[in-house]
Amino acid sequence: MTRAQLALIAGEGTPSVLDLVPGTKVSLGRSSDNTIVVNDEHASRRHAEITQENGHWVVTNLGTPLNGTRVAGMRIGRPTVLEDGQEIGIGDTRFLFSLFENNGAKSTLTSRQPRDRIADSEASTLLLPDELTALCTFMAASMEETDARPLIRRALETVLKQTRATVTGFLSLDVDEPLPKQVLPEQEHMDVHLSRHLTQKVQRSGQPFWLASEIELGSDSLAPFTDALCLPVTAGGTALGALHVYRSGAVFTDRHQRFCAVLASYLANTLHVLRARRILEAENSRLRGHASASEQLLGSSTAMQALRERIARAAPRSATVLIRGDSGVGKELVALALHRQGPWSNGPLVVVNCAAIAASMPEAELFGHCKGAFTGADRDRPGLFQQADEGTLFLDEIGELPLDCQAKLLRVIEGKGFRPVGATAEVRVDVRVIAATNRNLENEVKNGAFRQDLYFRLQVIQITVPPLREHSDDIGDLAAHYLKQMGQEYRRQVTLTDAAIRRLQAYSWPGNVRQLWAVLESAATMTDSNVLDAEDLPLPPETLGPVAPTLNLDELEAWAIRQALQRTKGNVTQAARLLGVARDTLNNKMRKNGIRRDKP
Repeated sequence: MTRAQLALIAGEGTPSVLDLVPGTKVSLGRSSDNTIVVNDEHASRRHAEITQENGHWVVTNLGTPLNGTRVAGMRIGRPTVLEDGQEIGIGDTRFLFSLFENNGAKSTLTSRQPRDRIADSEASTLLLPDELTALCTFMAASMEETDARPLIRRALETVLKQTRATVTGFLSLDVDEPLPKQVLPEQEHMDVHLSRHLTQKVQRSGQPFWLASEIELGSDSLAPFTDALCLPVTAGGTALGALHVYRSGAVFTDRHQRFCAVLASYLANTLHVLRARRILEAENSRLRGHASASEQLLGSSTAMQALRERIARAAPRSATVLIRGDSGVGKELVALALHRQGPWSNGPLVVVNCAAIAASMPEAELFGHCKGAFTGADRDRPGLFQQADEGTLFLDEIGELPLDCQAKLLRVIEGKGFRPVGATAEVRVDVRVIAATNRNLENEVKNGAFRQDLYFRLQVIQITVPPLREHSDDIGDLAAHYLKQMGQEYRRQVTLTDAAIRRLQAYSWPGNVRQLWAVLESAATMTDSNVLDAEDLPLPPETLGPVAPTLNLDELEAWAIRQALQRTKGNVTQAARLLGVARDTLNNKMRKNGIRRDKP
């Protein structure tokens, strides 16, 4: 004699296994008075009925035509005879109909079946309207996100709601985890360990993993859960992370898996776009603030060759680099060379002048802030460290950084996290820090203006950029290159006479290559001739000749500021442009040296 059984294989229903008794009606639906209560938002209160007719078990749809009842993946419109091994689908919930001989020819099914027993008939069906709505809502909202972290959180919220998962989470696939782990609901964050076993599995295969399709659970961390999905978040050939979705008390459906796969794909592409945008914005910002006419370290002198060799040795290392040298020698070009020759070359290079950071909120500039953290914070804003994630942060004029920020900077350099202003959770980033200064930091440490522990941490690798007066043999090549760059803008090619080159080589250059560029630009602008002679160069006569060994750098800086203010008749903006520094930087240096714009 044959008996029949109905077993829950996907979704939520009670009971999960039911023996069908001839002569009785089995009803399925959301109402609690049904034989099998189906906990599915797409199920009607009384959705379907199974009865035996003429020795065959027959299923009849009682629900709305929109949701309907499916047999073997096909929606039925009239009573349908069930065959052994067929699936009955109601929304996301599926039951397996099986026939058994009383002699035990078949073993009893359970709610967790190997996936090879589950028909794949729905694999090519479209997403349901509510799933499309959820995806469209997520896509529209993601277009407003400028930071990866809230974007990932929004994705997790969407998955959690749509799949009725117990826990969702994101793990970075980067070795150094530039993006922090995120878990929802938030109260689960400390108690749930996202399975590294699954993360490594999808990283190796590049394919989604569905626990219900595997015999082995694979990880002790999954023991509290009935089912799990893990999907790679990959774009542009780069593995960005893994999306984890866990469920207790029920298994996921094919629709859940497909929904998560589509969302993970869109999330990956959006993260890739955000990363590319961050790189472009950082590069654009760097180029806009770049004062030099060239991105190359020009010159064939012994000093410049030694500098390039030291850069080549330091670039592949992950240690912090402290670049030292007078103002205008090209320290930013050294930082650019370190970035381009190092392992972070594919990431952004973010350049910040520490002297130009707003004195009122230096932490917000460096570490970012959350919406509502202070007056005027109308949105979340990533800080400079977050903008430089997976890249390089160049802190120019590091000696100008306030002491309280120095302590927080030390923590980040040592690999610890930081909290944006107004945030409750720490953020971790993967950033190489390069700092530069024209100050004597040893004296600053003695005077208590700079932290000694930060000084030691920064000077792991030191690179000193020689002043222009120490490699004056390169001035001819530098001048020719700069004039060629200017010729593209002026649409005429300007050259120098031998006398002009000799005069340039005899000058002390307190402003170094930055001042050389300014002198050449002024001469090319104010002279109609295509050939510049010695008298065409606007150099102060009293500073010609060799530099005295007792020359003070601060005095030279004050002299250059006064000269610039005199030439611009006290216009600070034009003077800053002439000196090749930011306006805020010039104001700080004027206050430091007691220089007034009306009395330079």
